[in-house]
Amino acid sequence: MNKTKASEKISTKDWQALQKEINELRKEVSWLKSENCDLENSLLTAVEHGDLVESELLEVNKKLKTEIVERKMAQATLQSILEIVYRDKSDLEIMLATTTEHGDAIEYEQYNRAVETMRQSEEQFRAIAESTSMAMLVSRLTDGSITYANTSAGLMLQKESQQLLNQSINDLYYLESEWNTLQQHFLVQQRVRDYEIRLRRGSHEPLWVLASLHLLWLNGEKVLLSTFYNITPLKKTEIALRESESKLKEQANLLEQRVAERTYDLTVAKESAETASRSKAAFLANMSHELRTPLNAILGFAQLMLYDNELNEQHQTDLQTICNSGNHLLMMINDILEMSKLEAGSVLLRPKDSSLYEIIDTAKEMLSLKAQEKQLAFEVSISPHVPMYIHVDEGKLRQILINLISNAIKFTNEGHVFVRVYVRNIEENKKKALDTTAMLTHQLWIEVEDTGLGISEEEILTVFQPFVQTESGKRSQEGTGLGLSISQSYVQIMGGKMSVTSRLGVGSTFSFYIPIPSVSIQDNNAHHRLSSHVVGTIQSSQYRILIAEDMRLNRQLLTRILAPLGFEVREVSNGQDVIDVWQSWSPHLIWMDVRMPILSGYAAASEIRKAEDAQQVTASKRVRIIALTASLVDCGEEELYAKGFDGFVAKPFSENDIFEGMAKHLELQYIYSTDESK
Repeated sequence: MNKTKASEKISTKDWQALQKEINELRKEVSWLKSENCDLENSLLTAVEHGDLVESELLEVNKKLKTEIVERKMAQATLQSILEIVYRDKSDLEIMLATTTEHGDAIEYEQYNRAVETMRQSEEQFRAIAESTSMAMLVSRLTDGSITYANTSAGLMLQKESQQLLNQSINDLYYLESEWNTLQQHFLVQQRVRDYEIRLRRGSHEPLWVLASLHLLWLNGEKVLLSTFYNITPLKKTEIALRESESKLKEQANLLEQRVAERTYDLTVAKESAETASRSKAAFLANMSHELRTPLNAILGFAQLMLYDNELNEQHQTDLQTICNSGNHLLMMINDILEMSKLEAGSVLLRPKDSSLYEIIDTAKEMLSLKAQEKQLAFEVSISPHVPMYIHVDEGKLRQILINLISNAIKFTNEGHVFVRVYVRNIEENKKKALDTTAMLTHQLWIEVEDTGLGISEEEILTVFQPFVQTESGKRSQEGTGLGLSISQSYVQIMGGKMSVTSRLGVGSTFSFYIPIPSVSIQDNNAHHRLSSHVVGTIQSSQYRILIAEDMRLNRQLLTRILAPLGFEVREVSNGQDVIDVWQSWSPHLIWMDVRMPILSGYAAASEIRKAEDAQQVTASKRVRIIALTASLVDCGEEELYAKGFDGFVAKPFSENDIFEGMAKHLELQYIYSTDESK
C-alpha cells in the first residue's frame, strides 16, 4: 500500500530520469565488475610471474632477496585488496537485485560508495604497481600508445616514466621482427607468459626480459597489460656459457685432430717397431744358428778329447783353455740372445733336482784361476744348513753365480772376494721383516762381497738396466753390460729378489734370494748322475738312434757320444731322409736339427706325427723326437711341442745334456765312472 502511494507521488519525468540513472549505474557496476576481474587477473599474473622469476634468480643473484621480500608483501596487500573488491562487488549485486525486484530507487549514498570503492581499488593497484620491481605498462589496443608506466619500467628502460606515456609500445622492442612474432603469438593465444624477448634501452643497447601480455578492462576500455622482468644477467651468463661451450667444442675438435694425428704417428711408429722387431728376431735367429752351430762342434770335440788319458798334461791344459774360451764366447752370445728373449717374455724355467754344491763348485772352478792371477783371496762359505740337493733351474742359477763372481773379480784389484751361501725359513723371515709371502719352506740366500772399486749412488740406480755399464766397466772394456740385468731378471722369474750395497773405493756386496723346496736324493745313481761321467747303460736291449743334422761335424760329435754306449746309430742330413729312414728302420729316438735342407726338422716331425696318427700308433710305441736347435728366438718351446717334438736340447750341448734327454724319453739308467775327477 505504501509502495503504491510512493509511486503516485513520483512523476513520469522523474521516473524516467531515475530509470536512466539506474541504467547508468548498472553500466558503471558492469564496468566495475569487468575492471575488478581484469584487476584480479593482472594481480594474479604479477604474483605468478614474480614467483617464477624468484626461483630462477635465487640461483643467479642472491642480492635480489630484498626484492623477493617486497614482492611477497605486495602479494599480501593484493590479497587484501581482492577481498575488499569481492565484498564491494557482493554489495552492488545485492543492490541491483533489490532494484530489479522492487523497482526501488538506489540511494545516492550507495552509488557514491561504489564509485569510491572503484577509485580506491585503482589507487591501490597503482600503489602495488609502483612498489614492484617488475616493469608494468598499460597500452591501448587500437594504436599501441602507452597510457600507464610504473616507476620500475622507467628505471629498466633508462627513461622517466612520464616520457613513456603516449609512446607506442612497439617502439620499445629491440627488433621489429621479434615484436611481430610476439604479437602473432598473442593473437592466437590471447595471452603470453614468460616470453624471452629484447627491449631497447635509452642507450639503445638490448635488454633481455621475460614478457607477459594480458588483456585488461580499464575505464570501460580493453587495454593491454605488459609486464617485463629483467633477465639480462641470466642471458649474458647463458651467452657466455654458449661461447665457452663453442670454444670447448673447438678445443675438443682440435684435440681430436691432434689425437688422430698422434694415433697415426703411433701407428706408423708401431709398424716400424714391429718391422724392426721382426728384423731383429730374424737376425738373432740367424746369428744364433750361425754362431752356436760351429761352436757346438768346437766345444763338443774338445770335451771328448779331455776324456783321453793318453794326452799329456800340456795338451790337457790347451784343451781346457779352448773349452774355457769357447764357454766365454758362448756366454756372451747367450747374454745377447737371452736379453732378447727376456724382452719378449719368452724365458721359461726348467727346474729339476740339482746338486747345489756342484753348481757352486762349477762356478768356483771356472773363476778361481782369474782370482789367483790377481792374487785375490777367493773363498766360498756354505752354511751347514744348506741342503745338498734342491729343485731349481740349474742353468739359470749357475749363470747368476758366474755373472756376480766374475764381476766381483773383474773390478777388484786387491783384497778379497767372498761368497756366502745360507738359508732362511719362513719364521726367520717374519722376525727379520723380510718377504712373508713366500709359499715355499726355505729361501736360498747368496751374497757376493768384494773389496773392489765400488759403485756410486747415481750408478746404483741404473746398474741393473740392460746395456748400462758403470764407469769402471767402461774403462775395463769387457762384457756387454747385460750380465747384471739378466741375473736380476732370472732371480725375479724364480720368485726372488736381488739387491746391491756399495761404496766407492771400499767395495760392493750383491745379494739375492730365491724360494726353494729342499729335496733329498738318496740313491747313489742320482749322485753319480749329477757329478760323474756316463760309461754305459743298465738296459741290455739296444736302442736305435737316428741323428738328423745337416752339419757333418755335429753328426760325428753325436755319434762319438752315443756309439761307445752300445746304441745303434744312423745319420741323415735332411728332413726327407728322416722320414724315409723312420719308415724303413723304425728308430726309438730321433735327434733332429730344426734347420735342414729339402725338408726342415719342423716339417719332418709333423709328417711323422701325421703318419703315426693315420696308423693309430699308441703313445708308448711312437718314436721320440728331440729337437736340436741353436735358437728359440724364431720358434718357441710351445711351437716345438705343437709340431710334434717331445723335447729339445739347445746348442752348444754337452754329453750330459744328451744323456739326460735320452734318459727322460727312453727311461734309460746309466752306469757312471768311478773316477770322480771325470
